[in-house]
Amino acid sequence: MVHKIKYFEADKLKPGVFLQDVVNEFLAEKDEKIIAVHPVMEKTLLVHYME
Repeated sequence: MVHKIKYFEADKLKPGVFLQDVVNEFLAEKDEKIIAVHPVMEKTLLVHYME
């Protein structure tokens, strides 16, 4: 398995799309492969996962 990092930035989302919804969808998709979720600054999250 490979350790990967997914970068989510609220400023790059379309209007009306919420960062939390996008991240929750990704977390549900990866399920048990998630290692950690780290907030970075005000509107950015990093998700560490295995694939």
